[in-house]
Amino acid sequence: MAKIYIYILIIAFGLFACSNNKAELKHKNEQEIIKTSIADAQKMIDKIEKYTQVLVEATKDKNLDDNEIQKIKKLGYEFETLEKEMKQKYSNNLEGKEAMEKYMEDNKSNHDKIYEEFFSAMMALYECEGADKLE
Repeated sequence: MAKIYIYILIIAFGLFACSNNKAELKHKNEQEIIKTSIADAQKMIDKIEKYTQVLVEATKDKNLDDNEIQKIKKLGYEFETLEKEMKQKYSNNLEGKEAMEKYMEDNKSNHDKIYEEFFSAMMALYECEGADKLE
């Protein structure tokens, strides 16, 4: 009888340890999803800032040369590719998508400024000579 009692205690302890392990793993997984989502959101913001810098520099003289056009096209392609990757990555990852959206919302005022600068730079492109070569 004492052996049965000891076995039951061992099994109960094992189950308890496993359930704590599962909770810890779930928490670690959630934290990793949040970290990854924030890193991905920041990666997008960084790409937009880089793209904006190139656009601003290229449009200063109101003339787009072939080198500037190639840079702009390359960055545009990289940005579109990253955007597609993020869309695909988070299409079935609700938790990650929510973490990314929360990060973006928490940093909205800063990101709004970045987006405004980006869109202004994009509009300035079409005031430049040579803009027809971008299409």
